[in-house]
Amino acid sequence: MRSKLASGAVGLGVFLIVAAVLVRAYAYPSLAKVPADYEGITYLEATGAQVFNSDPEILATEVTDLSIASRTVADTGADAPDGTPVWVNSATVTRADGTVFQQSRERVAFDAGTGAAVDCDSCEPWVEVADGEQRTTDFEGQVYKFPFGTEKKTYPVWDGTTGRAVDATFEGEEQIDGLTVYKFVQRIDPEVVELRDVPGSVFGSTEPTVEAEMWYEMTRTFYIEPETGSPVNRVEDRVQELRYDGVSVSAFTGTVQYTDDQVADLVADAKSNARMLAGMQLLFPVLIGLLGAILLAAGLFLGRSSGRERQQPRNEKELAGV
Repeated sequence: MRSKLASGAVGLGVFLIVAAVLVRAYAYPSLAKVPADYEGITYLEATGAQVFNSDPEILATEVTDLSIASRTVADTGADAPDGTPVWVNSATVTRADGTVFQQSRERVAFDAGTGAAVDCDSCEPWVEVADGEQRTTDFEGQVYKFPFGTEKKTYPVWDGTTGRAVDATFEGEEQIDGLTVYKFVQRIDPEVVELRDVPGSVFGSTEPTVEAEMWYEMTRTFYIEPETGSPVNRVEDRVQELRYDGVSVSAFTGTVQYTDDQVADLVADAKSNARMLAGMQLLFPVLIGLLGAILLAAGLFLGRSSGRERQQPRNEKELAGV
Protein backbone atom coordinates (compact mmCIF):
# COMPACT_ATOMS: atom_id res chain seq x y z
CA MET A 1 0.00 0.00 0.00
CA ARG A 2 2.76 2.38 0.96
CA SER A 3 4.60 1.74 -2.30
CA LYS A 4 1.46 2.64 -4.28
CA LEU A 5 1.13 5.89 -2.35
CA ALA A 6 4.79 6.63 -3.00
CA SER A 7 4.42 6.07 -6.74
CA GLY A 8 1.30 8.22 -6.87
CA ALA A 9 2.92 11.04 -4.91
CA VAL A 10 6.05 11.00 -7.07
CA GLY A 11 4.00 11.01 -10.28
CA LEU A 12 1.73 13.83 -9.15
CA GLY A 13 4.69 15.81 -7.83
CA VAL A 14 6.53 15.59 -11.15
CA PHE A 15 3.33 16.53 -12.99
CA LEU A 16 2.82 19.65 -10.83
CA ILE A 17 6.43 20.78 -11.22
CA VAL A 18 6.12 20.51 -15.01
CA ALA A 19 2.73 22.28 -14.83
CA ALA A 20 4.32 25.17 -12.89
CA VAL A 21 6.83 25.67 -15.69
CA LEU A 22 4.13 25.49 -18.35
CA VAL A 23 1.93 28.05 -16.56
CA ARG A 24 4.72 30.62 -16.63
CA ALA A 25 6.19 29.73 -20.01
CA TYR A 26 3.03 29.07 -22.03
CA ALA A 27 -0.19 29.97 -20.19
CA TYR A 28 0.86 33.53 -19.33
CA PRO A 29 1.99 34.47 -22.88
CA SER A 30 -1.28 33.06 -24.21
CA LEU A 31 -3.36 35.18 -21.83
CA ALA A 32 -1.26 38.35 -22.22
CA LYS A 33 -2.80 39.12 -25.59
CA VAL A 34 -5.73 41.17 -26.82
CA PRO A 35 -8.71 38.87 -27.58
CA ALA A 36 -9.33 38.38 -31.29
CA ASP A 37 -13.09 39.00 -31.01
CA TYR A 38 -13.08 42.19 -28.93
CA GLU A 39 -16.05 44.57 -28.96
CA GLY A 40 -16.66 47.46 -26.59
CA ILE A 41 -17.87 51.02 -26.09
CA THR A 42 -16.02 53.69 -24.12
CA TYR A 43 -17.81 56.81 -22.87
CA LEU A 44 -16.10 60.18 -22.45
CA GLU A 45 -17.25 63.71 -21.73
CA ALA A 46 -16.15 67.33 -21.95
CA THR A 47 -17.92 69.79 -19.68
CA GLY A 48 -18.11 73.43 -20.79
CA ALA A 49 -16.17 72.93 -24.02
CA GLN A 50 -15.79 75.73 -26.56
CA VAL A 51 -16.68 74.49 -30.03
CA PHE A 52 -17.19 76.22 -33.34
CA ASN A 53 -20.73 76.07 -34.75
CA SER A 54 -20.42 75.88 -38.53
CA ASP A 55 -24.12 76.48 -39.14
CA PRO A 56 -24.14 79.26 -41.83
CA GLU A 57 -26.59 81.22 -39.69
CA ILE A 58 -24.32 81.07 -36.63
CA LEU A 59 -20.62 80.73 -37.58
CA ALA A 60 -19.40 81.37 -34.06
CA THR A 61 -17.91 79.66 -31.04
CA GLU A 62 -20.37 78.38 -28.45
CA VAL A 63 -20.01 76.73 -25.04
CA THR A 64 -21.59 73.32 -24.53
CA ASP A 65 -21.18 70.01 -22.76
CA LEU A 66 -20.06 67.19 -25.02
CA SER A 67 -20.70 63.45 -24.80
CA ILE A 68 -18.43 61.07 -26.70
CA ALA A 69 -19.18 57.43 -27.48
CA SER A 70 -16.22 55.49 -28.86
CA ARG A 71 -17.21 52.06 -30.21
CA THR A 72 -14.50 49.56 -31.13
CA VAL A 73 -15.08 46.28 -32.98
CA ALA A 74 -12.49 43.69 -34.00
CA ASP A 75 -12.56 42.66 -37.66
CA THR A 76 -12.10 38.92 -37.21
CA GLY A 77 -12.11 38.37 -40.97
CA ALA A 78 -9.23 40.73 -41.69
CA ASP A 79 -6.29 39.48 -43.75
CA ALA A 80 -3.84 39.90 -40.88
CA PRO A 81 -0.88 37.86 -39.57
CA ASP A 82 -1.30 35.80 -36.41
CA GLY A 83 -1.15 37.94 -33.30
CA THR A 84 -2.26 41.08 -35.17
CA PRO A 85 -5.79 42.22 -34.28
CA VAL A 86 -7.50 44.68 -36.62
CA TRP A 87 -9.90 47.05 -34.89
CA VAL A 88 -12.36 49.51 -36.38
CA ASN A 89 -13.17 52.44 -34.11
CA SER A 90 -16.11 54.81 -34.56
CA ALA A 91 -16.35 57.91 -32.37
CA THR A 92 -19.36 60.24 -32.19
CA VAL A 93 -19.23 63.58 -30.35
CA THR A 94 -22.64 64.94 -29.37
CA ARG A 95 -23.60 68.37 -28.04
CA ALA A 96 -25.79 68.86 -24.98
CA ASP A 97 -28.82 69.46 -27.23
CA GLY A 98 -28.34 66.06 -28.89
CA THR A 99 -26.94 67.31 -32.19
CA VAL A 100 -23.80 65.69 -33.58
CA PHE A 101 -20.73 67.90 -33.42
CA GLN A 102 -18.15 65.53 -34.85
CA GLN A 103 -17.74 61.96 -36.08
CA SER A 104 -14.66 59.92 -36.98
CA ARG A 105 -13.72 56.37 -37.97
CA GLU A 106 -10.43 54.53 -38.25
CA ARG A 107 -9.14 51.04 -38.90
CA VAL A 108 -5.92 50.00 -37.16
CA ALA A 109 -3.75 46.86 -37.04
CA PHE A 110 -1.60 46.37 -33.94
CA ASP A 111 0.38 43.77 -32.03
CA ALA A 112 -1.79 41.74 -29.64
CA GLY A 113 0.89 41.76 -26.94
CA THR A 114 2.63 45.12 -27.19
CA GLY A 115 -0.33 47.22 -28.34
CA ALA A 116 1.90 48.99 -30.88
CA ALA A 117 0.75 49.64 -34.44
CA VAL A 118 1.87 47.08 -37.04
CA ASP A 119 2.94 47.85 -40.60
CA CYS A 120 0.48 45.62 -42.46
CA ASP A 121 -0.73 46.59 -45.94
CA SER A 122 -3.05 43.57 -46.18
CA CYS A 123 -4.79 44.75 -42.98
CA GLU A 124 -5.95 47.87 -44.89
CA PRO A 125 -5.47 50.51 -42.16
CA TRP A 126 -7.26 53.79 -42.84
CA VAL A 127 -8.72 56.96 -41.39
CA GLU A 128 -12.05 58.25 -42.60
CA VAL A 129 -11.90 61.85 -43.82
CA ALA A 130 -14.54 64.20 -45.26
CA ASP A 131 -17.57 62.69 -47.03
CA GLY A 132 -16.76 59.17 -45.88
CA GLU A 133 -13.56 58.89 -47.92
CA GLN A 134 -11.06 56.45 -46.43
CA ARG A 135 -7.42 57.53 -46.52
CA THR A 136 -4.75 54.85 -46.13
CA THR A 137 -2.73 55.68 -43.02
CA ASP A 138 0.57 54.41 -41.62
CA PHE A 139 -0.16 54.23 -37.90
CA GLU A 140 2.72 54.12 -35.45
CA GLY A 141 3.32 53.86 -31.70
CA GLN A 142 0.81 52.70 -29.11
CA VAL A 143 -2.74 53.01 -30.39
CA TYR A 144 -5.51 51.70 -28.12
CA LYS A 145 -3.48 50.38 -25.22
CA PHE A 146 -0.01 50.05 -23.72
CA PRO A 147 1.94 46.75 -23.60
CA PHE A 148 1.11 43.92 -21.23
CA GLY A 149 3.70 44.44 -18.51
CA THR A 150 3.95 48.19 -19.07
CA GLU A 151 7.29 49.61 -17.93
CA LYS A 152 8.17 52.92 -16.30
CA LYS A 153 9.56 54.50 -19.45
CA THR A 154 8.61 56.69 -22.40
CA TYR A 155 6.31 55.28 -25.09
CA PRO A 156 5.43 56.82 -28.46
CA VAL A 157 1.63 57.11 -28.69
CA TRP A 158 -0.40 57.76 -31.83
CA ASP A 159 -2.07 61.16 -32.19
CA GLY A 160 -4.74 61.23 -34.87
CA THR A 161 -4.78 64.99 -35.31
CA THR A 162 -1.09 65.34 -36.15
CA GLY A 163 -0.97 61.95 -37.86
CA ARG A 164 2.14 60.74 -36.03
CA ALA A 165 3.27 59.17 -32.75
CA VAL A 166 4.33 61.55 -29.98
CA ASP A 167 6.21 60.49 -26.84
CA ALA A 168 4.23 59.92 -23.63
CA THR A 169 6.55 60.19 -20.64
CA PHE A 170 6.20 58.19 -17.43
CA GLU A 171 5.51 60.61 -14.57
CA GLY A 172 4.87 58.38 -11.56
CA GLU A 173 2.36 56.07 -9.93
CA GLU A 174 -1.11 57.00 -8.71
CA GLN A 175 -4.08 55.31 -7.06
CA ILE A 176 -7.52 55.21 -8.66
CA ASP A 177 -10.17 53.53 -6.50
CA GLY A 178 -7.51 51.39 -4.84
CA LEU A 179 -5.84 50.41 -8.12
CA THR A 180 -2.19 51.30 -8.73
CA VAL A 181 -1.75 52.89 -12.15
CA TYR A 182 1.13 54.37 -14.10
CA LYS A 183 0.74 57.97 -15.23
CA PHE A 184 2.04 58.91 -18.68
CA VAL A 185 1.85 62.43 -20.11
CA GLN A 186 1.99 63.30 -23.81
CA ARG A 187 2.58 66.96 -24.68
CA ILE A 188 2.10 68.34 -28.18
CA ASP A 189 3.21 71.93 -28.65
CA PRO A 190 1.09 74.29 -30.78
CA GLU A 191 1.36 73.58 -34.51
CA VAL A 192 -0.61 74.03 -37.71
CA VAL A 193 -2.34 70.77 -38.65
CA GLU A 194 -4.37 71.90 -41.68
CA LEU A 195 -5.57 74.80 -43.79
CA ARG A 196 -9.30 75.29 -44.05
CA ASP A 197 -11.57 77.50 -46.15
CA VAL A 198 -13.70 79.55 -43.75
CA PRO A 199 -16.18 82.40 -44.36
CA GLY A 200 -14.28 85.67 -43.98
CA SER A 201 -16.97 87.07 -41.67
CA VAL A 202 -15.77 84.71 -38.93
CA PHE A 203 -12.62 86.82 -38.66
CA GLY A 204 -14.23 90.18 -39.44
CA SER A 205 -13.00 90.11 -43.04
CA THR A 206 -14.99 91.35 -46.03
CA GLU A 207 -13.64 88.47 -48.13
CA PRO A 208 -16.34 85.83 -48.76
CA THR A 209 -13.89 82.99 -48.03
CA VAL A 210 -10.44 82.98 -46.48
CA GLU A 211 -7.86 80.25 -45.94
CA ALA A 212 -7.46 79.91 -42.17
CA GLU A 213 -4.87 77.92 -40.26
CA MET A 214 -6.03 75.25 -37.82
CA TRP A 215 -3.73 75.38 -34.82
CA TYR A 216 -3.62 72.47 -32.40
CA GLU A 217 -2.04 71.72 -29.06
CA MET A 218 -2.62 68.90 -26.61
CA THR A 219 -1.69 67.64 -23.17
CA ARG A 220 -2.91 64.07 -22.92
CA THR A 221 -2.59 62.09 -19.67
CA PHE A 222 -2.94 58.32 -19.60
CA TYR A 223 -3.61 56.30 -16.45
CA ILE A 224 -2.48 52.74 -17.24
CA GLU A 225 -2.87 49.53 -15.25
CA PRO A 226 0.64 48.08 -15.80
CA GLU A 227 -0.04 44.31 -15.80
CA THR A 228 -2.62 44.54 -18.60
CA GLY A 229 -1.49 47.80 -20.24
CA SER A 230 -5.13 48.90 -20.22
CA PRO A 231 -6.11 52.57 -19.79
CA VAL A 232 -8.48 53.16 -16.88
CA ASN A 233 -8.69 56.89 -17.59
CA ARG A 234 -7.50 59.38 -20.17
CA VAL A 235 -7.60 63.15 -19.76
CA GLU A 236 -7.09 65.38 -22.80
CA ASP A 237 -6.56 69.13 -22.45
CA ARG A 238 -7.17 70.14 -26.05
CA VAL A 239 -6.85 73.51 -27.77
CA GLN A 240 -7.81 73.90 -31.44
CA GLU A 241 -8.11 77.35 -32.97
CA LEU A 242 -8.79 78.77 -36.40
CA ARG A 243 -6.43 81.67 -37.10
CA TYR A 244 -6.40 84.22 -39.86
CA ASP A 245 -4.83 87.64 -40.13
CA GLY A 246 -4.06 87.83 -36.40
CA VAL A 247 -7.57 86.77 -35.32
CA SER A 248 -8.15 83.49 -33.44
CA VAL A 249 -11.44 81.65 -33.10
CA SER A 250 -11.80 78.58 -30.89
CA ALA A 251 -12.71 75.45 -32.85
CA PHE A 252 -12.54 72.92 -30.00
CA THR A 253 -11.14 73.89 -26.61
CA GLY A 254 -11.84 71.84 -23.52
CA THR A 255 -10.96 68.88 -21.33
CA VAL A 256 -12.06 65.46 -22.54
CA GLN A 257 -11.99 62.53 -20.12
CA TYR A 258 -13.66 59.24 -19.30
CA THR A 259 -16.96 59.49 -17.43
CA ASP A 260 -16.94 58.51 -13.75
CA ASP A 261 -19.00 55.38 -14.47
CA GLN A 262 -16.60 54.41 -17.26
CA VAL A 263 -13.59 54.76 -14.94
CA ALA A 264 -15.31 52.64 -12.28
CA ASP A 265 -16.03 49.87 -14.80
CA LEU A 266 -12.50 49.92 -16.21
CA VAL A 267 -10.92 49.85 -12.75
CA ALA A 268 -13.04 46.83 -11.75
CA ASP A 269 -12.05 44.96 -14.93
CA ALA A 270 -8.39 45.91 -14.57
CA LYS A 271 -8.23 44.69 -10.96
CA SER A 272 -9.59 41.28 -11.92
CA ASN A 273 -7.44 40.85 -15.03
CA ALA A 274 -4.30 42.17 -13.33
CA ARG A 275 -4.62 39.68 -10.46
CA MET A 276 -4.94 36.82 -12.91
CA LEU A 277 -1.95 37.89 -15.02
CA ALA A 278 0.22 38.66 -12.01
CA GLY A 279 -0.61 35.27 -10.54
CA MET A 280 0.29 33.54 -13.80
CA GLN A 281 3.72 35.16 -13.76
CA LEU A 282 4.82 34.28 -10.23
CA LEU A 283 2.31 33.27 -7.55
CA PHE A 284 0.58 30.38 -9.34
CA PRO A 285 3.80 28.79 -10.69
CA VAL A 286 5.47 29.08 -7.27
CA LEU A 287 2.52 27.54 -5.40
CA ILE A 288 2.07 24.73 -7.93
CA GLY A 289 5.81 24.07 -8.04
CA LEU A 290 6.09 24.08 -4.24
CA LEU A 291 3.22 21.64 -3.90
CA GLY A 292 4.81 19.45 -6.55
CA ALA A 293 8.15 19.49 -4.74
CA ILE A 294 6.48 18.54 -1.44
CA LEU A 295 4.64 15.62 -3.06
CA LEU A 296 7.80 14.48 -4.85
CA ALA A 297 9.80 14.56 -1.61
CA ALA A 298 7.02 12.75 0.27
CA GLY A 299 6.80 10.11 -2.44
CA LEU A 300 10.54 9.48 -2.39
CA PHE A 301 10.49 9.22 1.42
CA LEU A 302 7.59 6.75 1.35
CA GLY A 303 9.39 4.78 -1.34
CA ARG A 304 12.50 4.40 0.80
CA SER A 305 10.44 3.44 3.85
CA SER A 306 8.56 0.82 1.83
CA GLY A 307 11.86 -0.60 0.58
CA ARG A 308 13.23 -0.95 4.09
CA GLU A 309 10.07 -2.74 5.25
CA ARG A 310 10.34 -5.25 2.40
CA GLN A 311 14.03 -5.83 3.17
CA GLN A 312 13.53 -6.43 6.92
CA PRO A 313 11.68 -9.83 6.80
CA ARG A 314 14.28 -11.30 4.43
CA ASN A 315 17.11 -10.36 6.76
CA GLU A 316 15.31 -11.94 9.74
CA LYS A 317 14.78 -15.22 7.80
CA GLU A 318 18.42 -15.38 6.88
CA LEU A 319 19.41 -14.97 10.54
CA ALA A 320 16.99 -17.66 11.67
CA GLY A 321 18.58 -20.20 9.34
CA VAL A 322 22.08 -19.79 10.75
